[in-house]
Amino acid sequence: MIGTRYSPAGRGPILLEIWRFREMLRSLVVRNLKVKYQRSALGFVWTLLNPLLTVGILIAVFSFIVRIQIPNYWAFLVSGYFVWNFIQQMLAAGTHVISEHAPLRRSAAFPSEVLILGATASRLAEFAVELSLALLLLVIFHHGGVPFSFVLLPLLVVLQLLMAMGFVMPLAALAVFYYDIQHALPAALLTLFYVSPVFYPANMVPEAMQSLYFLNPIAGLLTLYHSVLYEGVFPAPGQLAAVTVVSCLVFLGGYVVFNRYKTVFAEVV
Repeated sequence: MIGTRYSPAGRGPILLEIWRFREMLRSLVVRNLKVKYQRSALGFVWTLLNPLLTVGILIAVFSFIVRIQIPNYWAFLVSGYFVWNFIQQMLAAGTHVISEHAPLRRSAAFPSEVLILGATASRLAEFAVELSLALLLLVIFHHGGVPFSFVLLPLLVVLQLLMAMGFVMPLAALAVFYYDIQHALPAALLTLFYVSPVFYPANMVPEAMQSLYFLNPIAGLLTLYHSVLYEGVFPAPGQLAAVTVVSCLVFLGGYVVFNRYKTVFAEVV
C-alpha cells in the first residue's frame, strides 16, 4: 500500500519520491480531466471553446471600439492570451487543490507536491491544445510560414510552468488555512489581468512606469511570448535571461513556503 511505502519524516530527495509516485500522478491527471468534462456533451471541446469566445470578444472590443492600433491585433492577442489563461486557471485550481484531495490524503501517504504537479499537468494538457491552435493560426494567417524564433517556445513553456507553480504552491498552502484566499482571488486576478500585457503591448506603458510595471513577473513572460510568437523575432538576451532568473526565483520561493507548511496540511483538512 502507498501508505506503508512513504514516510514524510524519513523521505529521500523529493524528486525521487515524486518519481516513486509517478503512477499516482498519472492517475490524478486522468481523473482531473475526466471530472472536469464529465456529463458534458462537448467534453474536451470546451478547452478551446471558452477561451476562443473570450478572445473573440476581446478582439471585437479592442479592434472596433477601443481601437488599439496594432497590426493584426488578433495575432497579438492569441500570442499571449492562452498563456494568461493557463496562469489564471492554475491560480484558481490552487485555492482548492489540497482540500479537494483531503480524503485521498487521509487514506494514503504521499508527497503533497504530487497534487500540485497533478493540477499542473492537467492544465498543461489543455494548454497544449490551445497553443497548437494558436500556432496554426499564426503560421497560416500571420507569418505565412514558421518563424525560426519558434525554437524558443519549449523554453518559454518551461519558464511559464516554473512561474505558475511558484505562484500556486504558496497560494495552495495559504488556502488550506485561510478560506479568504478563495474570495480574494477573483479581484486579484482581475487586477493582474489589467496590469499584465494580455490585451495591450507592454510598450504602451509610459516609460517612467516601466520599471514598476515589470515588477509583475507575468509582464516579462508575456512580452517574451509576444516577441517569439507575434513578432517572430528573438527577444533580447538580457530580457530572456531576466525572465529566466525571475521564474526560477518565483518557483524556489513558492516551494520554500509550500515545503514549510505541507507537514500540517493533514491536521487542518
